[in-house]
Amino acid sequence: WVIMLVLSLKMLQYNSVATMTMFKTLGTLLTCSIEILYFKVKYSNKAKASLGLLAVGSAVYAGTDVGFSPVGYFFATCQIGSWVLQTFIEKVATVDSEQTKAGVAVIRNLLSLPVVLALIGVSGEVGATRELLERRDIWGQVALSSMFGCGLGLGTSALYKYFAPTTVVVCNNVGKCISIILGCILFKDTLSVPQVIGLATSLAGSFFYGQEEKRRLEAARRNA
Repeated sequence: WVIMLVLSLKMLQYNSVATMTMFKTLGTLLTCSIEILYFKVKYSNKAKASLGLLAVGSAVYAGTDVGFSPVGYFFATCQIGSWVLQTFIEKVATVDSEQTKAGVAVIRNLLSLPVVLALIGVSGEVGATRELLERRDIWGQVALSSMFGCGLGLGTSALYKYFAPTTVVVCNNVGKCISIILGCILFKDTLSVPQVIGLATSLAGSFFYGQEEKRRLEAARRNA
């Protein structure tokens, strides 16, 4: 999780949000492909078409990105790979664990601490840690970030407990789209027409996928 977060930050140093959105969609399609090929999960043609619609929307949105950075694309590829791997690891760990959702989130955060400390040392940010302790004016921001991070961990654990990995990453993509829209509202940015069309198409694909997944789960419960 921590390595994936660090790779995300490195990716954003070289790539735009549009590029990140497109790579996230590729991660969704890769997750679905792994489920179909290796875990023999059967998705209907409508569900696959909905994911395709999501991908088209992301491609339209990312088409507004005129920049290209080989280093940025390298970090983006590594980030998506780690994200997909983490998705399946957490799914297996959550389903097979007797821990509660809160327990899983706490254990994950504790296991992340050694990785965080190692990355601080490797990146030479020990001084920044000292500055963080001295600057009381940002303690509130750190506390809020930590609180929302724990909330994210609890929510993610609940999703993995009951839903397939593809469904979880689709929800993640919806969150990214909503973040872009809220960012435009809060910071008074303007989206171009292709960006609006791309976001609307992605959200429509996510909605149709959710409806189809709902039918699949209801059918599975009836047959159980």
